[in-house]
Amino acid sequence: MKQTHDTPQSDPSPVYPAYWSTDELVEKWIDLLHSILNEEKSCIPVKRAQRQVERESLYQEIILRWPNMDPDERLAGWKNLIGLSESAIRNVLPACVACGECCRQGSPTLHVEDLELLQEGKIPWKELYTLRKGEPVRSPFQEELLLLSEERIKIREKSGSTECFFYNNVSERCMIYAHRPLQCRAQACWDPKPATELTKTPYLTRTEIFNGVDLLLHLIEEHDRRCSFERLHGAFERLRETRGNSVEEVLQLLSYEDHFRSFLGKQLNIPEENERLVFGRSFSEMVPIFGFKVIVGTDGTRCLVPEQNEPE
Repeated sequence: MKQTHDTPQSDPSPVYPAYWSTDELVEKWIDLLHSILNEEKSCIPVKRAQRQVERESLYQEIILRWPNMDPDERLAGWKNLIGLSESAIRNVLPACVACGECCRQGSPTLHVEDLELLQEGKIPWKELYTLRKGEPVRSPFQEELLLLSEERIKIREKSGSTECFFYNNVSERCMIYAHRPLQCRAQACWDPKPATELTKTPYLTRTEIFNGVDLLLHLIEEHDRRCSFERLHGAFERLRETRGNSVEEVLQLLSYEDHFRSFLGKQLNIPEENERLVFGRSFSEMVPIFGFKVIVGTDGTRCLVPEQNEPE
C-alpha cells in the first residue's frame, strides 16, 4: 500500500518535491514559471504560460495522482513539470488559451465590424461608453497619454479597475467569449502585431450606432460643440493660472454639462444607464484627470477640492 506524503511524519527538506502537498506543488510550479520567464527574458505573462501547461494531459495526470505518488514518482512528476513549463515558454501555442491577461489590462475598443453584436443584443448598450474626440487616453501600445483624434466606443471597465466588465475573475473566464469583439479576437498576449494591425481598421462611432436617428445625432453634435473636453481643459488651465480664483468658471461648466445631458436624457427618454454611450463621460467624471474631485453638499451645491485633501 502506497503511503501519501501530503503530511510527512519526519522533518524532510522543504525543497524536496517528495514532501510537498498538492498546493505546495502548484505554488512551487508558479515560482518555476516566473524563473524560466526571467531567464528567457520573455514578455509572455505568467498566467498565459500557466494556462498552456494546464491544458496538457500530463500536467492533469500529475496533479490528479500527486497525493498518492511515492517519493520517486513525485520527483519524476516534478521533472516532467519542469519540462512542460520550459516547452510552453519556448514554444508558445499561437492561440488564445483564455488566460485573461488581455481582459485584466483593459476593456476593448469597438470597430465597425462589431456593430452587428450590438444590434443582435450580444453586447448590452448599457455596458458601453464613448470616449470623445480630444479626450486623453492611455494607449495599450505606449506609456504616455494620447489625445484622441476621433471618438471611440468602449466596453466599460469595472469600477476602480482596468478589468473588462465582462471578465469574471472568479471563473477567470470571459462572459461573452463566444461573441467577443474584434479587438478581443485579434489580441494575442504573446504577440502584439495582430492588435497593432487592427488599429488601421475603422473604429465604431455613435454615427454608425445611431444611424438614421437624425435628431439624436444633431443633439450629440451640439453637446460635443458646447461641452467639448477642450473647454473643460481650458477652464482648468485658467484655474491653474489664476491660482484658484476662476473656480466658479469650472463649477459653472460642470453644472451646465450635467444639466445638458440630464435635460436631453429626460426629453428623449434615454435611460440613465445609456447616457455614457450617448453623450460620453460626464465632465464631473473627468475632473480627477486634473487632480481634483467634486464634493456635492446636502443642499446640492458643488465644491471643487484637490484629490489629495481627503475630508476628515
